[in-house]
Amino acid sequence: MGNKVVPLYSNRGAQNTYKSGLRACVDWVQATFKNVEVSQLITDILKLDFDSFYEAERGSLGYKKCKKYGHISVFYDGKEDMGVHLQMTGQGCREYEALGKSTWKELFFDCFCYNVNFTRLDIAIDDFEGYFKISSLKRKIKDRLLVSKFKDATSIEKVNIDTGESKGETIYYGSSQSRIQIRMYEKNFERKNKGHELEEGLKVWNRTEVQARDERANKIAEIIMLNEEGSETVGQVVAGILKYYLRFTVKGKDSNRSRWKTAPFWDKFLGNVEALRLTDVAPDRTVEKTFNWVSNQVAPSLAVLLEAYEGDMDILKRFALEGKERLTEKEYKMIEAFKKEQKNSLSRDTE
Repeated sequence: MGNKVVPLYSNRGAQNTYKSGLRACVDWVQATFKNVEVSQLITDILKLDFDSFYEAERGSLGYKKCKKYGHISVFYDGKEDMGVHLQMTGQGCREYEALGKSTWKELFFDCFCYNVNFTRLDIAIDDFEGYFKISSLKRKIKDRLLVSKFKDATSIEKVNIDTGESKGETIYYGSSQSRIQIRMYEKNFERKNKGHELEEGLKVWNRTEVQARDERANKIAEIIMLNEEGSETVGQVVAGILKYYLRFTVKGKDSNRSRWKTAPFWDKFLGNVEALRLTDVAPDRTVEKTFNWVSNQVAPSLAVLLEAYEGDMDILKRFALEGKERLTEKEYKMIEAFKKEQKNSLSRDTE
């Protein structure tokens, strides 16, 4: 790509693949915590300075109060069962990355240490190369060259009335209130329409965005959290979801469109990834994975505590006992499954 112009993102967040002209990012996060105080969410989970947050004039989303830092908001003081609610807009995600406190993998790990429910999570792929035009995708859909899990697609174009000039097109697949919606739009036009200046030389910026809600959002956060080297990156997760829900084709002679060949541009855009069905593909949390999480993420912090408290193992025992009180039914089932597998393995070894 050489001197391809790409808007700057933090190295700790958005994943850049300059050779392909594609970049993946987390672009919206909303999550509710039932048993967490506002100060815990800000300092222990987000790893941010509590005093950096200011009290907003009003709350929202059913909460009376809100603390804000840029475009990162923590809502609280709702009904007794509402807990506290975290919201990071797209700009808030970029601000969080710039602070360099945690990667998304690390942040989601910290979230899952508590009773969290992700109510919305958006992940996206930015295309600066021009793998396709939004207008051409609309024509392909009308020509029945799209095979999809969705029944309908909605196309919207913003037009300047005085000049007749297009100010950007968007294609929506699914409803904004459904568990999964996919949006494809011309991000460069969106930025211009909001009064932002674009980097000089930036001619193409198409965004393909997956908006997930509730259990789908939790699945995606879990996949990113469980990511190990060589496993799913944010970009691979987006591509895998797209591959499951959408397939642009080349018209064939077969009356069954599902047997038509995939369009080369779509294969090139998605790359060599497996289709990701969020209902059953997200990896289950296991004792082995928990062991790896502790080894990779927590062990250095435990070592600091042991050094500071001169090897007092009661510190670790206290954490374990406190954690046991917060175990859920799902986690007890995970433990039982591990014990059963260990017992079966021992039986096989003695046969």
